[in-house]
Amino acid sequence: MKYSAEAFSLAGDQYLGRSYDEMDCQKFMEICMRDVGLMMDLGGSNSWYREVKKNGWVGTPEECMKIFGQIPKGALLFIRDEVGPKTPKKFRNDGIGDITHIGIKTGRGDGAIHSSHSKGGVVTSVFKDKTIKNGGWNRVGLYNRFDYTKSVNWLLDHMGIGEDPDQKKEEEPMTVTVYAGNGKPVNFRKSPSESGERIDKIPVGTEAELLGSQGDWSMIRIDGKTGWMKTEFLVADDSQIPDEPDPGGQSGSDQVALYFTVDELAQLLPVLEKTVEQIVNKVGRG
Repeated sequence: MKYSAEAFSLAGDQYLGRSYDEMDCQKFMEICMRDVGLMMDLGGSNSWYREVKKNGWVGTPEECMKIFGQIPKGALLFIRDEVGPKTPKKFRNDGIGDITHIGIKTGRGDGAIHSSHSKGGVVTSVFKDKTIKNGGWNRVGLYNRFDYTKSVNWLLDHMGIGEDPDQKKEEEPMTVTVYAGNGKPVNFRKSPSESGERIDKIPVGTEAELLGSQGDWSMIRIDGKTGWMKTEFLVADDSQIPDEPDPGGQSGSDQVALYFTVDELAQLLPVLEKTVEQIVNKVGRG
């Protein structure tokens, strides 16, 4: 299964302003991955760079632009330096260098989002698809666990870093509406699990952008926040939502409105058929 690079590029927005003590650059990135459904823990930027080099593509921003035509949203950004005394011993002799920082190509405008020690926490910074000299972003990584095909050319598919053929490709996010038969707000969570941290409770009737799905859960974006909601509480067509009872009809306790889902009607139909059969039999005998 591949995960949405576009959703990944937006996942960090909700953490802007969080302190570096709360989440350093590596933890920030892995939390963003978790929020799109990818659970990974490699323990540092040096490990991550080598993981992406082994299972994807890494190179300079200029090389990425030349080969793929652009640097896609959700690409991993690295700062590569020469090996020095602070480089962990296990990474000193493989010829790759010392990777001192990691971030994400943001989904909004020209820039990166990352957790910066010098700036005290999660921030955005300038990155205009070219090497930033003197200690800035100088490497790009395209990880094969992400789907970048919405923003780069066919070469990614050829390299095995493109779209999962089992997943439906859509050019634009679909608009869906939050709906629950009981009319109550629906939980909006940071990860696709009942135990995932709740971002908010969303009122029925709220519109959202559908970004992807995983099992019984859908990734959606509401008012700039990205998270997960049970798919059963999302409808793609407003016509699937029952109309409100007509206040001009019956009034008070005489008026009853019954709403059923398709699954509920399917379960109810055999009972109704049996009841009708019993009535017909009684009338026939009378």
